[in-house]
Amino acid sequence: MLARIAGGLGAVAAALLGWGWFEAGWVRLRTVDVEIPGLCPELEGLRLIHLSDFHLGVPSGSARAVERAVAWVEERRPDLVLVTGDLLTHPRGEPKLRELLRRLGPRTYAVLGNHDFGDARDPLAAASRRDDLAPAHLLLDDSVELELRGRRVQLVGIDPTSYRSGQADPEGRADPDADLRILLCHYPYVFDRVRAGVYQLVLAGHLHDGQIAIPYGRGKLRLAHFDWRYTKGLYRRGGSALHVSPGLGTTFVPFRLFARPEATELVLRPA
Repeated sequence: MLARIAGGLGAVAAALLGWGWFEAGWVRLRTVDVEIPGLCPELEGLRLIHLSDFHLGVPSGSARAVERAVAWVEERRPDLVLVTGDLLTHPRGEPKLRELLRRLGPRTYAVLGNHDFGDARDPLAAASRRDDLAPAHLLLDDSVELELRGRRVQLVGIDPTSYRSGQADPEGRADPDADLRILLCHYPYVFDRVRAGVYQLVLAGHLHDGQIAIPYGRGKLRLAHFDWRYTKGLYRRGGSALHVSPGLGTTFVPFRLFARPEATELVLRPA
């Protein structure tokens, strides 16, 4: 009897591991309308693809998800590609990252995450090069102003180290004269550090939708981040919207359970 129970538990564990590896590569490609109060007519329909948390450099089923997401960007040809950190878990993934960034092209703007600095409890994490992502543009406590459809669009990127030390000043970097202001930060709680309306759109990642989750009723228990308020998808406060990406990669273990990776196309609409 005990042998049969042990065998059954072993089969269940093997099935869960197999499914977790599969789900890590089973990327969701989603298009979401985002209502922006006061959006000028010229920017209606602007398409931004939000990617996050590649975690390249370690074995994981998520390698398929990253590849498919980048291919989707190439198919969709959005106005901008915005990436919110944790590109590498280990420096050995840098050649692959360079290849993917070449495919994403110069319309890509990115910030870094804690794993890019090796600042993580993940035993596989190691610091990587983090000063140049060409042809993509790296924003480290920096901003850039673009002209899109004849309107001024400001992108502001926050360095994860200054954010965690409390020295980042995302609100002070906003240009009130820009027609559209977008803030990129790896950490979702940056949304609470700026007054509503300072940025019309805030993008973040970091949480992987919990990566390993247990569903119950209409919700799920996210084992990696079970008490976070912003976990995935859209949130609103006043004139600002936050989008938290479920990300594409994995940490600690190369699996996902009930937390599929996602690449998200955000289409801006007037509120």
